[in-house]
Amino acid sequence: MEYESYYTSLWDRVQRPNEDEQCYGNINTKLLQFSAAIGSTNNAKGISREQWIDSLAVAASYAVPGFEWSSPETRTLADRWIAEILPHLGLDTGDKLGPEIFQTMCTNRVKPYFGSRSGASQSSQQSYVLMNSGVGGSKSLFSDTDRWRKQPQCIATFTWALRRIKDKDIAGSISLILPVILALVEDYDSQAKLWGLRAAQILLDIGDAEFLRKSGIASVVEKSTRDCLVFRSEQGLGAELLQLGFECAIRLAHIMYLQRDDARYTTHWWMLVERVVANSMYVSDNIAANAALCEQIAPMCEALGPAVARYLRPLIGILTRNLQSPIYLSPLICQLHLVAMRQLQALMSACPQRTLLYSAEVIGALAISWSGTLHKQSSGMSDVAHAQELALSVLRQLIQAGPDDVCAAVTRLHEARPDTFAKWKEMLPTSA
Repeated sequence: MEYESYYTSLWDRVQRPNEDEQCYGNINTKLLQFSAAIGSTNNAKGISREQWIDSLAVAASYAVPGFEWSSPETRTLADRWIAEILPHLGLDTGDKLGPEIFQTMCTNRVKPYFGSRSGASQSSQQSYVLMNSGVGGSKSLFSDTDRWRKQPQCIATFTWALRRIKDKDIAGSISLILPVILALVEDYDSQAKLWGLRAAQILLDIGDAEFLRKSGIASVVEKSTRDCLVFRSEQGLGAELLQLGFECAIRLAHIMYLQRDDARYTTHWWMLVERVVANSMYVSDNIAANAALCEQIAPMCEALGPAVARYLRPLIGILTRNLQSPIYLSPLICQLHLVAMRQLQALMSACPQRTLLYSAEVIGALAISWSGTLHKQSSGMSDVAHAQELALSVLRQLIQAGPDDVCAAVTRLHEARPDTFAKWKEMLPTSA
């Protein structure tokens, strides 16, 4: 068996979706055979260090979830193969990769597949210089191709390797890391954006926040990810893209702006709130996308505090509109109600008195949600009891903030439908 030819054939067999599905079963068989074969000391003797690193890059491309070829069975076999390779590189399974191994993997199996991205967004700079780090680079340093579209296994290899790089080695490898993330995040394809956002999240996980801020990496990534804060209905990935996009944007905001008395802090967070409000007009009845949008309100309330009141009216409108959807029709809608009520709690904590200006609107939507939990079709849903508890918790906050108006509204509801709102009546102060 010729080792290099063997693992190269595995690299070349990875196909885009809708290709021959039978090849994935064949890949599993080859991985299993190969893992057993290299376990032999005799087979390993003639293999160079460069070949071990290159084969690690190939094995890694099968070990990452989220790709069409990486079924659970394939990932298990790939992990076994990786476990056979690592000792030959002086590593154990849980060890981080050194800069030599990471850079070699990316140079050989990632860099050749990325280029100037003809047809992709060009919103960020073609070249960049990281502040205070002496590190610069250019996207055009990579080959002038977009071969990654036909061979996306290079993205899987990059993701696997990036997750295992050491924090202290990021600066020295940034010219291999940043262009890939930016190329994917700025691409027109939703799936590519998701891959890029996942890689960006890994970078934020492993990177030191101060280094990411002072070097300018956080700023470069933030500018590129802004286009991900737009709902896209194609490919059925819109909700996931919104969720990951806002998660990255919120983490980057925390890294970039530390002081509330900095005018840029409030301005930036207001921009994120505006993105939530703008997207609410386009997600329509997409339940998952509505839930993804609503989930962003609580962290924005925590960051802005009372300053979130600037957008209180549209945010209340988003949440109450979702609470008016029939909760009994689907467990997904029930989850949406849970998300919306948690965000209402966050808004009331951030600016309780201002929220009271919309108490009638909130109580009306809450009453519709509550009535839906009592519908006979809701009886089999596991989260209905939780939805009722949250509704009572929101009502309790409203009563504490403005007892007179809220108590009057609850009393009117109880008088109209005593059986439905009996528990609400019990929550009123005895003097009400």
